[in-house]
Amino acid sequence: MTWLLGVIGLVLSTWSGANYSTTDIAAVRYRLVVSGAAGTNVHLRADGVASGWIAAFCTPRLCSPQQVDAVLPASGRAVYAFELFRETSTAPKHSGAVIRSVDGASVHVP
Repeated sequence: MTWLLGVIGLVLSTWSGANYSTTDIAAVRYRLVVSGAAGTNVHLRADGVASGWIAAFCTPRLCSPQQVDAVLPASGRAVYAFELFRETSTAPKHSGAVIRSVDGASVHVP
């Protein structure tokens, strides 16, 4: 697989609207918009997630823990529900993250 080192845009905002059937009601959820040239291979990963927490990139069909690989559609835009799940009761009460793409783009999750 060839990764195109182009300009990938990452925009994070508050989740609004209906939840995907693949998402967890108890999660902290954000809307993540990934943009770039149509057909670009994108690899995203979540770094800096607190111990006892899990990050997931979700679409209406699938949730991918910690990382996701995708090809941007003809629109050049993909939307994910980015979620943070507190997995254990001994985990810290809060976790942030940094979402990074293979080309160096990043966005901080509060």
